[in-house]
Amino acid sequence: QNGSPATEPHRCTVAVANPHGLHMRPAAAFAEAAKRFRAAVTVTHGEKKADGKSSWELIMLVAGPGAELTVEACGADDAAAALDTLKELLLAASDEVG
Repeated sequence: QNGSPATEPHRCTVAVANPHGLHMRPAAAFAEAAKRFRAAVTVTHGEKKADGKSSWELIMLVAGPGAELTVEACGADDAAAALDTLKELLLAASDEVG
């Protein structure tokens, strides 16, 4: 039973919990996690869009602490799982605190 595939993107908006924002280390961790999924991942901050699998594009979003990012995963059967994993990464506070 292979009708039209579910192409409806999975989407959520998350505030960056890291007190340093989405800088090199969390951006790299996010991109590495995104690469483990087949789904296409897009991150939007204001007018800027980034490929969620590119740490450089993520850094170019200039998302500081508390910035609202919209994460979208689509195009594969693991899109919902990708979104859950990536959302948790953004909600995790930095390990550099303390």
